[in-house]
Amino acid sequence: MTNEIRDLITRWADAERTGDTSAYDTLLTPDFTGIGPVGFVLTAQQWAARHTDLTNHHFEILDPHIRLYGDAAIVTAVQNQRTTARGHDASGSFRVTLLLVRSTDRWTIANLHLSGPLRPATISRAELQAAIGKVTIVDALPAPAYERRHLPTALNLTAEDAPAKAAALLPDRTAPIVIYSTDPTCTRAPDLATALTTLGYQNLRLYTEGIEAWSTANLPLEP
Repeated sequence: MTNEIRDLITRWADAERTGDTSAYDTLLTPDFTGIGPVGFVLTAQQWAARHTDLTNHHFEILDPHIRLYGDAAIVTAVQNQRTTARGHDASGSFRVTLLLVRSTDRWTIANLHLSGPLRPATISRAELQAAIGKVTIVDALPAPAYERRHLPTALNLTAEDAPAKAAALLPDRTAPIVIYSTDPTCTRAPDLATALTTLGYQNLRLYTEGIEAWSTANLPLEP
């Protein structure tokens, strides 16, 4: 039975990725309700109409957890998407809860609720000191700054280069990765975390204090 549910989720994710709204006829119940991350509520017809102004360049469902209750099932998972909506970037990772119901011989989706986008956890300076050599550290600053100085063992990758270079530089999407940039006001580390999340990286943390705090504490740096 769980295999049937997983198959339904896979077919739904394929429809979302390709914009195949005709597939919704067999995937969604007639009274389907979809609730977005900021609280908007859509019918099945309105959910399909989203694709008029929305393009999913990447869409996948990660780590689905299934609970069965007779002819109903609740599925919680992470929805990872790289999306353009009305000309704006709507990429991110979201917590998704699906309510599935079974009638006759098939399962359909009756309700969908998104929350998020999810944010990476942070890591303290002391934790990062202890983790060097055990995690992959990524400097999110441009190459000249990285070449001037960076944290021990750190690799270099910017958010702009992530789509083209991440797979080669960071081949294991489940490995623990710590990202840093200059200081808490610098957006380069969060931007890279967002870019990597949309590419399917699942174990990211942010060292929000950044290289300035590390240097001020007289901790080692590499040229």
